[in-house]
Amino acid sequence: MINFLDEPVLDGLYFVNAPNARTRRQATADYLAKAKFSELRPCTDGVVEVLHQIAHPFSDGSIINRQISVQNDHTIRKSVRLGRSDLLAERRNLELVAEQTNVPVPCVYDFYTTSGFEHLVMEKMPGVTLESAWPDLSSQEREDLADQVARLVREFRRLQSPSINAALLNRQALRPGLRDSFDFTMERMKEYTWCDSAVDYVRPRCEALHDMPNVFTHGDLDWSNIMVLEKQVCGIIDMESGGFFPPYWEWVSVKRMAQGLPDGAWFRLLEERLANEQGSEYAGMWEVERLIQAMNYHSQWALTPDERFANPEDDYIVSVVTNLSKAYIQGQWHFWGLGERVFRRTQSSKNVLPPKIAANKWCL
Repeated sequence: MINFLDEPVLDGLYFVNAPNARTRRQATADYLAKAKFSELRPCTDGVVEVLHQIAHPFSDGSIINRQISVQNDHTIRKSVRLGRSDLLAERRNLELVAEQTNVPVPCVYDFYTTSGFEHLVMEKMPGVTLESAWPDLSSQEREDLADQVARLVREFRRLQSPSINAALLNRQALRPGLRDSFDFTMERMKEYTWCDSAVDYVRPRCEALHDMPNVFTHGDLDWSNIMVLEKQVCGIIDMESGGFFPPYWEWVSVKRMAQGLPDGAWFRLLEERLANEQGSEYAGMWEVERLIQAMNYHSQWALTPDERFANPEDDYIVSVVTNLSKAYIQGQWHFWGLGERVFRRTQSSKNVLPPKIAANKWCL
């Protein structure tokens, strides 16, 4: 079997940054030969152990974009390639939480930049990650830890703001100046605001939260970011995705990750607790989230190369997203054969969804 990196691309397709390359390995070599990195990886001086790192795509580990390491003075250094995060914002988040809540977070010692990276030096929290401890915990102990994290989320939510104030959303820069749930949702839907039916569906659900303040949100309560010691939560780490968001965002972020997981999984346990406190109040925003997921899933960038080649016109994607949003709003997504139902509601056969998109990709 041919290695993925050595498999030739389909005829008619090419790599934008390496048009003469026929395989991913060739394209990678071409890219790395032309790319200019002031630092290939964070400096290793004083590093005792590397806990986690992410390499540049297809660089075979020669170029590092993100690294968490233990220093010889028992501190943690988080290093991220410039332009790929905002560790200064994470520092502000950690200091805010430490000063104004009882949530245990690392103490920040230093922030600095080098030619290729920004670095955050902080306290090494005691214990191990919940991910590491999980296999040795009983069902009741897992439930207890979920209860503890839910209580810490309530501590976060005591911090409030009249506007949205966060540096990142899904590791991408978040535009400043957003005020409320509607602004936030429109920013997330900015590729689809031409779709009137989608905007009309979203607006009243956001307006129901109009008078609610934005609250401090962690945004990434993965079990790798929960520190435990003697079966008690002793720390919350990684505030990179944190900030002031609409009041539903923590619950929606957790619920999105819980989709498809079995009963008793970490995100399922945490979502159940957040839903008990927030779910009924923000149920409309989960419907909005599902609509956004569907539109993203069917957007131009999500199509396979074959689908893009077969449907090159921009109006094809416009019709797909429009029909999907209309079908979703009308409740048609509940049924298989979505394409046929949308076709019956569409005056022109030009707008019909191909069955493989309608049936196989509609996953909510």
